[in-house]
Amino acid sequence: MSLPRQLQPELLDTLAPHDPRAVRSRRDLRRINRFMATASLLGAPLDGILRDSAVVRLVELGSGDGEMLLQIARRHARRWPKVSVELLDAQPVVSAQTLSSYRALGFNVQVTRADVFDWLARPAYDGHPVIIANLFMHHFEGERLSVLLGGIAARASAFLCCEPRRSRLALTGSRLLGLIGCNAVTRHDAVASVRAGFSARELSTLWPQPAAWSLREGPAGFFSHRFQAVRV
Repeated sequence: MSLPRQLQPELLDTLAPHDPRAVRSRRDLRRINRFMATASLLGAPLDGILRDSAVVRLVELGSGDGEMLLQIARRHARRWPKVSVELLDAQPVVSAQTLSSYRALGFNVQVTRADVFDWLARPAYDGHPVIIANLFMHHFEGERLSVLLGGIAARASAFLCCEPRRSRLALTGSRLLGLIGCNAVTRHDAVASVRAGFSARELSTLWPQPAAWSLREGPAGFFSHRFQAVRV
């Protein structure tokens, strides 16, 4: 029997960006992403989307410190066309060093502080970007999730996200993060994120006008759930 989806507030979202507990939790998240091989789970399909493209605009929703996309770019950028990157977050914490690293790869990068719904409501100004997200979509449910997916579909040429898999195995793993030294914020949020995660084809069911898109959705790695939509 699948676990019912349950959304509850995550502690990191309630803390000021420079609160020591938040800083530690973001460091924990980088370790967890490495353990879960998220850069590979997102990077391989993103590389397939971008490699044969012309000039590309790439937007990351809920980008946080921007480090995940930077890891992916370091692996694949030599095969990508000229890329402009927009890092979007309600509370971005992107360091000057991270921005410098993007620019060293030849990327034009900007940081946007905005609510995702406000950003999606703005008129598009330069075509349809490729939009990605990591551990972001599970923060929404019901009508807000449907509106979010509809806004992304209206704006993007492709969308790719990696989210927690809602499964008993992932829930067990989330309860063991104290064994690798994760702090109380991370331990709480990991369990909450798995309970709010996705399974089966839940995102595909909500995606608007599926006939106009090539959709892929399913388990990725041991604990992740991946969704990809590319305009046909």
